[in-house]
Amino acid sequence: MEIVAHGRTILGMTRVIPIRVLVIDDDETVCRRLAGWLTEAHYDVLTFTDPAAGLARAAQVSFQLAIVDLRLPDTNGVELIGALRGAHPRLRIIAVSAFPDVGQVIAAVRAGATDVLEKPLQPAGFLAAIERQLAESGVMVRTESEYNRRLGARVRAARTAAALTLSELAHGCGLSPAQVSHIELGRTATSTWTLARICSVLKTSPGSLLDQL
Repeated sequence: MEIVAHGRTILGMTRVIPIRVLVIDDDETVCRRLAGWLTEAHYDVLTFTDPAAGLARAAQVSFQLAIVDLRLPDTNGVELIGALRGAHPRLRIIAVSAFPDVGQVIAAVRAGATDVLEKPLQPAGFLAAIERQLAESGVMVRTESEYNRRLGARVRAARTAAALTLSELAHGCGLSPAQVSHIELGRTATSTWTLARICSVLKTSPGSLLDQL
């Protein structure tokens, strides 16, 4: 059975990088549960209870992450991971299993799994594992609001390091203290020109503030 779920966009938050997640688990209840968690976290999700169907869809659609149950009836979960890894070398794969033994974990990692989680899964730990996989693959920011918040924190840190008050920075780059405050709090987007003026006063480069943001 295939379940398709699309992450919703929160009011005021624009998706920057769409993330597609493939879930392969023979338990339909697990598929629905994981799809619900991932959808609430604004991921696009396709779930399959049929491993062959999931593998076939992976050949047609680009996924950034895959969640694969190691204990599948009539299918070797480790071999399935290997097939996914062979078809998509950059795919991040999280293997899941109830009571995984050491040999199973080692085999999954050797086949291409980048993490192994034990069932039953809990939403907080599961989503944290997803975020770790994204960070390790270089996807650090997925929403405009998150981007603004991180950039604002870096501006604030750079201002503090330069021993400037908020008013001094605002005066130097021709903005009001309120405007600078909103930028530092991540409440507003920062144009390229505004960022350049801020960096000029802080005696740093835009690249240093944007690097791996």
